[in-house]
Amino acid sequence: MSKNVLEMNNYMAVKGDSEDVLGKLVYFSLSRILIKREDILELCDNMDISAAFGKRTSTVDAFKSATGDVYERFVRKTDTGQLIQKVYCRDNQKNGDVYSRELVMETLNENTNRYQKLANITCDKDTDTFDYFITSASPGIDIADYCIRARELFELYRECVRANQLETLIDNLLDQMERLKINVHGRLYFIPKKHMQKLNLFEDFIEALGTLNINKDSINCNSIFVVDDEKQRKKMTTEFYAMAKKEIEMYNTKLENLISNGVQNQSIVDRWLLKISSFEKKIAYYETLLKQELDDFGEEYQLLKLMADELSRKSRVA
Repeated sequence: MSKNVLEMNNYMAVKGDSEDVLGKLVYFSLSRILIKREDILELCDNMDISAAFGKRTSTVDAFKSATGDVYERFVRKTDTGQLIQKVYCRDNQKNGDVYSRELVMETLNENTNRYQKLANITCDKDTDTFDYFITSASPGIDIADYCIRARELFELYRECVRANQLETLIDNLLDQMERLKINVHGRLYFIPKKHMQKLNLFEDFIEALGTLNINKDSINCNSIFVVDDEKQRKKMTTEFYAMAKKEIEMYNTKLENLISNGVQNQSIVDRWLLKISSFEKKIAYYETLLKQELDDFGEEYQLLKLMADELSRKSRVA
């Protein structure tokens, strides 16, 4: 059983929706996800979801990712014992807009590993082109095949959206549901009951991503209801404070930078003040949900309020 499943089992769950639930716990995975950008745009349009996942993958990033994914490990038996070799790409010298990585074969040795350069793989940022040059031969190794594989991945990554690009989109969806990040490794969140209808759409969205994933790795999304009783409210209160204190620290750092740098862009000021206002409303909602005052934030929260007032005052004066 995974750690996330064990953590979910720490919460008392009910089998169906009722007035006696606090909300739901949802867990999902995005391992090795790779989806064509046009497919994501169509999916978001069909589900009326804002497609906020950043710009297209740059030529350089696609090149680094593609060459980084070229890897193979061999274990062979020889007259003298086991021979372990690895084929992979490592950084090479950059020349202007031309980025270069070298394909090498590393042979493990008890004393000093041996390295054989097999090819140069290059990417010209200016002309947006990919090329390779085989520099040596090695018995039993199809060097051209590794280079062609890197080229194919390069073309694929330029037209696809990857997991790290989808995280912004997914975080936005979860933020709209006033989620709590459960303090475990992995993607485990609590969604309060007023947003459970949105969670149904979210689960459908994650499932649809799985059908579009070029890598064909399974993408899991599961949720369970959490009963509304004193024990579960106490657990969620602990999780809320852990989440809120991190947010307060982040807001304080951001506002301190804005004030010290004398930012005069009103749209930036308004955006961050709106974030803080939404955070305060979230606290008020969770106080109602958890049936208690949530005021144990220490001096950091008072500092946040003071800096928000100061930023608002200075922006009006400017």
